[in-house]
Amino acid sequence: MQFIVDENVRKEVVDFLRTQDQDVMSLPAGLEDERIAQIAKETKRILLTHDQHFANILAYPPKEYSGIICIKIHPPNAEAIINALENLFQKLPSKQMDKRLIILEKNGFRIR
Repeated sequence: MQFIVDENVRKEVVDFLRTQDQDVMSLPAGLEDERIAQIAKETKRILLTHDQHFANILAYPPKEYSGIICIKIHPPNAEAIINALENLFQKLPSKQMDKRLIILEKNGFRIR
């Protein structure tokens, strides 16, 4: 899978993705949400973020993206996020992430 990772995602999570042979593009700090969304569209990558603004399907319609994964795990413990991602990857093939909003939670995920 190809990911674009927002600046708010912990380094340990990015490292985990890379150890799983995922193609990960990290974004520089300070980019506006609109620019992040534009890059995600242009590069056709799954956006991974903690920013709940991306869960707004009116502002960021999932059908326009290769997938949006909003992490909703508090506190944002790296181990909990990694475990939740492993669970997601086991249960949902990458093809089913396309054009979907996925809310990643500690004990599962929701798809819109």
